[in-house]
Amino acid sequence: MPVSKRSYNRSSGVGLIEVLAAMLIISIGVLGIVGLQTKSLQHNQMAYLRSQAVIIGNDMMDRIRVNRSLSSVSDNYVVELEQLTTDRCEPEAYPDGCESGSCTPAELAEYDIRQWKFQLACLLPDSDGSIAIEASSSGRIYVITMQFDESRGQQPVREVVIRSAL
Repeated sequence: MPVSKRSYNRSSGVGLIEVLAAMLIISIGVLGIVGLQTKSLQHNQMAYLRSQAVIIGNDMMDRIRVNRSLSSVSDNYVVELEQLTTDRCEPEAYPDGCESGSCTPAELAEYDIRQWKFQLACLLPDSDGSIAIEASSSGRIYVITMQFDESRGQQPVREVVIRSAL
């Protein structure tokens, strides 16, 4: 049965509109997936930086525990916020000292702090940190606080705090 010219004119362009609507729906879906992927990458980066902060803090706490003869009686490991002067992550900024020779406990504490500062500068963006001592009935409690800015100016500074009794 032949198609009349009149019915052909009424149906022309309907398929094109359906394709256009399908393309619109697909493009909205793709934009949603891109947004989801972007958020996923941001959260992954945040988790990575927090993990780095915990690793650096635990490393410093282990260094304090190893030097117990000094850390249990003196304040050599105390560092205030904004006292960290090492903000470079370059080979010449790497602290040397106690790796090849013997050090006194006080020299080891100074070396440990320089190592910690170097790790903060290299692994955490715009970082700062402090080490404090709190007295308790069971002994000294060391509190290591690390602050870093991973927000690219959108969120406040992040803070990771590690507390441990000596």
